[in-house]
Amino acid sequence: MELVTTTAYSPGTGGAGPTMDQIVVTPRLGLLAIADAPGGGEDGRAGARLALELVRSHIERNEDVLQRFRRNPGPDLRHRVLTVIEEGFARAAQDLFAFARRRQGVLVTLDVLLLLDTEAFIGHVGDGRVYLVRRGLVHQLTVDHSRGDEAIEFEEPGTEEREAEPVGDRRYTRSLGPQPRVRVESLCMELASADRFVVCAAAMHRSLPDSILHARLISERMDGLGQSLVSDAAGSPVLAACAQLGGGDPFTPDSAQARLAILAPVPLFAHLTERELRSVAQSTHPRRLPAGSVIFEEGHAGTELYLVISGSVNVVKHGRVIANLGPGSNFGEMALLDEPTRSATAVTAEDAELMVISRDAFFALLKGNPLLAVKILWNLTLRLSANLRTTSSRLAELERR
Repeated sequence: MELVTTTAYSPGTGGAGPTMDQIVVTPRLGLLAIADAPGGGEDGRAGARLALELVRSHIERNEDVLQRFRRNPGPDLRHRVLTVIEEGFARAAQDLFAFARRRQGVLVTLDVLLLLDTEAFIGHVGDGRVYLVRRGLVHQLTVDHSRGDEAIEFEEPGTEEREAEPVGDRRYTRSLGPQPRVRVESLCMELASADRFVVCAAAMHRSLPDSILHARLISERMDGLGQSLVSDAAGSPVLAACAQLGGGDPFTPDSAQARLAILAPVPLFAHLTERELRSVAQSTHPRRLPAGSVIFEEGHAGTELYLVISGSVNVVKHGRVIANLGPGSNFGEMALLDEPTRSATAVTAEDAELMVISRDAFFALLKGNPLLAVKILWNLTLRLSANLRTTSSRLAELERR
């Protein structure tokens, strides 16, 4: 299996960030791993390095299992490879718990990826992420184990319940350090030619909007991906390991696949399957506009949702630019609900290509697929709810002033 690898690393500009030795890339094993210490500090970074070394050494000691799976993949050896990963996490959890008891605030997240010719194996704890880029679409393969200000949830039976320290504005439901045991999120999946994987720490995916992150993961060559991610992060820490099967060139989609790649990261279409995304793509039509074109004006009736494919669009309110929307952004979704008048003016800031969905096409799509309708309307409800909460918060702040 030809495997092209690269890393993306920057400590950031906001003080002591991660270090390069919190990344492990071992092509011989097909191993990529990232450990991060969200609380920062030298003790946290030392804990992250310790976790990486424990898992890496455990996998190396079981290299014979990996080689046997490569030669003769089957259910028994597949289960054994997953067990090797879980045993490595178990050892790391025990040693990190002992390490953290002698120090304050040590909490470590860990993501491990093994690429073994025909299948990928993943182990995950925390809010780092593993992404798969396949045929021009980005898939997040892991779930974040953090919950804003909500209480910690210890799910491991037999573990003493105790309140863990929040880190920043998040509390972790699973991590290494606070407990002697942790329940690992582990999974395996079949590989396809030209699959690209990215393992990253939370700081990277939190500092980049999905539209920008996904566009980079899809379109950049592997040898330029790391520097592009560092530049886009604009001073935020970056910690990522990347690998691609069969070469480093990005997937070149046809026009239909390009539409899917644009639709996939749009929050309105989150959780849609590839088949459902194709249904949405068939309901759209492209529109090319030169710089300075007025797409719609404030106060006018509207019946279309717009997605930015290339270029950018300024949103103007009372003559002032209040937002600039780049590739992957969407606007005008309120028109899909009740044909309201536009609350702002949209003008192309540069030559732009848009994808347009009319209200009639939107409702025809929903009527033809009830499950797709539930997903889209639920995401639309969440977005409207978030906008209402933001507006209420701003009004309350103005009232206090």
